[in-house]
This record gives sequence, C-alpha cells and structure tokens, in this order.
Amino acid sequence: MQKLRISNERRARLLADGVLAINARSEEVLHGLTLEESQFLMDFGDGLQSDRTALERQGELTLRHEHARLRIATADDESSADEEHRLRPARF
Repeated sequence: MQKLRISNERRARLLADGVLAINARSEEVLHGLTLEESQFLMDFGDGLQSDRTALERQGELTLRHEHARLRIATADDESSADEEHRLRPARF
C-alpha cells in the first residue's frame, strides 16, 4: 500500500475525522482525490505551496474532496434511514 507522506499524528487525526480512504490501487487518499492530489493538499497544508496557481488548485481540490465527503455522508444517512425503517415494527 502506498501511503501519503504525512506524520503518524496527522494520519491518526485524518482517520479519526473519516477523510482518508484506500483506493482501488491500494493508495491512501483523501476521499474523491487521487494520490497525487491528496499529497498536494497535504503539502499545501504544510505551507509548501503559496502561489496563485497553487491557491486555485487547492480550492478546486478541496471542493472536490468536500463533495465526495458529502456524497458519502448522504449515502450513509440514507442507508441508516432505510435500516431504521426495516427494523421498526409494523403497525396495523
């Protein structure tokens, strides 16, 4: 498995927040992004990028990541609602 180049402490925080995933290539990524894109955001957060192009890319990638997280959360909520409905006793 190829992991992001981040500290174990940061990895633990991201895992606790539920933002990391393992993609089909066995790469550790942020939801909705490729390994390279995920690493860019991690590096950006460390202050390694600061020009206008990097700022624009950071905004685009953050938006894509947040959309992916929202899709996952919505699907999870719908799944939970369906299960709750199935477990509810029938009322006649």
